[in-house]
Amino acid sequence: MTFTVDTYTLNVTGFSEQSTPEATQWEQWVNGALSLKRFTIGLKRLWSLECVEKDVAWSSSAALYLRNKLQSGDTVTFTVDEGDRYQLPATNCYVVNVQIEMRLVGGQNIRHFTVQLKEA
Repeated sequence: MTFTVDTYTLNVTGFSEQSTPEATQWEQWVNGALSLKRFTIGLKRLWSLECVEKDVAWSSSAALYLRNKLQSGDTVTFTVDEGDRYQLPATNCYVVNVQIEMRLVGGQNIRHFTVQLKEA
């Protein structure tokens, strides 16, 4: 069971996918009534991953890497292998949001972060 972004393997504690159609729609008069017509071209997916890092130096952090990709606008390659539960072949994505949370737990080096990836 693996979630990877480029060369980083993420320790994912929560995962969701949202699919949004790429479509155009218009209103049309049909048989004396106003009707909404729609032409769907495909769909784009948005993934949200809740992750945790423990004992990882900030300079080697996946959260920092993803934040830098968000800033640069470069794409990343996202892959999921969850066996029969969920499969995603290598997919080019944009990082659209990174939220980093560092709880103060003594001197422990634990970092929680949430990243959102949108299909390119």
